[in-house]
Amino acid sequence: MRVRVLGSAAGGAFPQWNCGCDNCRAVREGRPGFLPRTEDSLSVSADGRSFVLVNASPSIGEQIRRTPELAPANGVVRGSPISAVVLTNGDLDHVLGLFTLRESQPLAIYATRTVREGLEKNEMLKTLARFPGHTVFRDLQLGALTSIEGAAGEATGLTVTACAAPGKRALHLEGSTEPSPEDNVCLVLASSVARVAYAATFGALGDFLGNLDGCAAAFFDGTFHSENEMATRGCGDKPAASMAHLPVSASIDALAGVRVARKIFTHVNNTNPMLDPSSSAARMVREKGFEIAWDGMEVVP
Repeated sequence: MRVRVLGSAAGGAFPQWNCGCDNCRAVREGRPGFLPRTEDSLSVSADGRSFVLVNASPSIGEQIRRTPELAPANGVVRGSPISAVVLTNGDLDHVLGLFTLRESQPLAIYATRTVREGLEKNEMLKTLARFPGHTVFRDLQLGALTSIEGAAGEATGLTVTACAAPGKRALHLEGSTEPSPEDNVCLVLASSVARVAYAATFGALGDFLGNLDGCAAAFFDGTFHSENEMATRGCGDKPAASMAHLPVSASIDALAGVRVARKIFTHVNNTNPMLDPSSSAARMVREKGFEIAWDGMEVVP
């Protein structure tokens, strides 16, 4: 089983296109340790031939181009080793990339019923239905072990279990369906030899943590370091709670007790002081045994 971090930033990426905070200036200026990041996404493979994406970010085209194993195999004129996409929620930062993957490539998309129904209400989804079997939606049922297969049923060697994670439904889906525990999920992906968890967004710690014990790695919500980070950085007045993100400073001690070999914060917002590897915030995270994801990071259990 091999996991690659395709993107590790929150919405807007890093540097954010319209932000001039200290962090964004530092990465534009090329200061040591400040790494550019695209929006959060993973690729996961059990065999090195078939790949499953976790979320499809707006930067998915760039992410695929810089990841050699996601290119067509030698001798393949038109085709992709990407078999399926598994969605954690309906946020634009996690679904816009689906429209980049529209080029007549059969694709399976795994999502909870509420996320799928929200997407299907959008007329743009017609671009993913150019021919029969272009896109095959398969429902993720909370707590159920689901085999991940390609659009035509090809095995990937991976399974996924979705667990409800406290969160907030995407703004563009509000009113399309009733609020549901299916709006935001934690994923546990498994091969025959290892399990990896992805809980990149959550507004509170919940029962989903009980499903992570024994995982080779777990990715956690690293959006903000503190509750009022946006305001202290001069980037707005929304507290983390209003966006359904539990700050690292409030979650790290509890997460330290989860029995996982590697614990990694991802979905890091451009305002987060952890992006400066010399900051006290970054040092605290490392001292407590956590890592901070970066684009291209590999996890091989």
